[in-house]
Amino acid sequence: MLNRSQELELTVLLTVVSGKDALRENLSALIPQLDFEKSEVIVPYDKFSSDIAELKVDFPQVFFHYIEDLGLATSPEISAHAHRLYDRRRAVGLKLSRGRLIAMLEDHGRAADDWVENIEAAHLQDYSVIGGAIRNDVDKPLNWALYYCDFGRYAPPFEPREVSYVSDINLAYKRADLMAVEDIWKDAFHETAVHGALLARGKKLFRDDRPVVHQRRNGLELIPVLRERISWGRIFAETRASELTFWKRCAFAAGSIFLPPLMLTRVFSHMRRQGQSVGRMLKITPVLTLILIAWAFGEFLGYVCGEPSASMIVSQPARSGVSS
Repeated sequence: MLNRSQELELTVLLTVVSGKDALRENLSALIPQLDFEKSEVIVPYDKFSSDIAELKVDFPQVFFHYIEDLGLATSPEISAHAHRLYDRRRAVGLKLSRGRLIAMLEDHGRAADDWVENIEAAHLQDYSVIGGAIRNDVDKPLNWALYYCDFGRYAPPFEPREVSYVSDINLAYKRADLMAVEDIWKDAFHETAVHGALLARGKKLFRDDRPVVHQRRNGLELIPVLRERISWGRIFAETRASELTFWKRCAFAAGSIFLPPLMLTRVFSHMRRQGQSVGRMLKITPVLTLILIAWAFGEFLGYVCGEPSASMIVSQPARSGVSS
């Protein structure tokens, strides 16, 4: 049985997104880098990812925690259900963490072989949040389009510096600073809200090119990706809308029509910085445009509809204790 009382140097929270096979590959790369006398890996899962439990035998060092109370993500009928699951898994994992540093990855984001060493070295600097670089390892137009939509600003090479944005698929927090804003993420983790709260407290975010994660989303299909983009855009807008007046929400909703061309320009600037060819830019432009339109539509829905009402949520009682 794992000792859950000991304080540690590092927690790595792995969020289940792609499933068991991706998680197995990720853990196989990550575990050899860790000293489990000083570190831990936490994998929260739930009824929608129950097959993750099969990995307990292969990875006894890992703390697999089953979530019963899914909050907003309790029903697949609720809008943006999948994203709400990921947000809930992160929140639960953070509450269970014991590390002085708390790092976050997704299962399809394979950590480079020196990732742990570099994430710890990066945090010798006086920053509350440090995000690393993200690479795409699947050479297909849909993967490149999705990669540049989500992670273009994190594509190496880039100059390490203070920033306003880092990605929650490759970052680490100083525990004290993250716990100081626990009220923001205790139910569901939204990186923009958490980082906004930290910046408002005078804390600093830093983008460092040393810790690298390799994005490996195999088997992507266009229609599921477009649905995902709508959900992601909706969650992003809902998070912002909670702090906006009614008229500002209306303005942002109306402005969502201008997002695709603006975001397309931004994506191309990141591709040029990374030295991508004009041919690759042109090759991914059709699917990239569809993805950006889907995101913009999701934002529109988020500003107009807001979050699901409490009457839609049928939470189950939280399970006492922890499971492993």
